[in-house]
Amino acid sequence: MFNRKVKGFALADALLTGVETRTSAPICIKRDKEYQSVNTQGLFPAGEGAGYAGGIMSAAIDGIKIAEAMALSMNKAQESI
Repeated sequence: MFNRKVKGFALADALLTGVETRTSAPICIKRDKEYQSVNTQGLFPAGEGAGYAGGIMSAAIDGIKIAEAMALSMNKAQESI
């Protein structure tokens, strides 16, 4: 539905869509040492919206950390099969 308002938002070949807002979250979604949510396995809270950054650069750095953590998590899952 959002794609009807903002053409190109939802691409058929997109793996992940990141949304930027104008405000930071007044909350912090807790995450463990592997950067996953403490109460929702497979969820990797990141950036300003999750309470882990305060600007573009810190959000970008947090995104890099999360991408690495996700890759490690996927690798561990693949090894256990």
